[in-house]
Amino acid sequence: MTASPFERRDTITIDDYLAFGEAIRRDIEIVDGIAFPREQRSRGHQKAGFRFAEALENAVAKARRDHGDGAPCIEVNTEIEVVLWEVPLNIRKPDVVVHRCVDEAEWVEGQDVLIAIEVLSKYSERRDRIHKMGEYARAGILHYWIAQLDDVGVLAIEHYALIDDSREYARIGITHRDRDQPALKLTSPFGISIDWSELEITPRS
Repeated sequence: MTASPFERRDTITIDDYLAFGEAIRRDIEIVDGIAFPREQRSRGHQKAGFRFAEALENAVAKARRDHGDGAPCIEVNTEIEVVLWEVPLNIRKPDVVVHRCVDEAEWVEGQDVLIAIEVLSKYSERRDRIHKMGEYARAGILHYWIAQLDDVGVLAIEHYALIDDSREYARIGITHRDRDQPALKLTSPFGISIDWSELEITPRS
């Protein structure tokens, strides 16, 4: 039987990680070869991730319609494994991932990711703002969004991006539901326009 990842005394490799099985891998992330449990995500947290993914799917579909065969192949997923680098192994699972299409048998790597989104919780704020921000930038993830929630839905979105060939994020801006309309209107990495109503977590009528 494979030992628990938290009992390992040596660093975890990609082969070790695969040996844990899907049920274990679902609830861990790997940082510098060490396994860490993922924080508990509330229903509102998960719903916000779903709403972002839905809105981004719509934006990707519009880009395909606008550009036809010239549109790049882009996928939107939630909570998938992203291999930031293999030595030492670093695997994160952003709440939402917008990435270039890769073969189903291949890992999504940092260089494939156009946008990574993390929804803040009381357990994850330091990790999302400090640790993941630095890791995502070093891995070459082009855009990083951090979303704050309230009982209605997404309240604010912070947008960070890599500029030129840097491996550090510059803050592009922050939008707030009580001040800014729409929630997001961007031309990079492709045309994106999202209204706050699309990011509400309350039941839809």
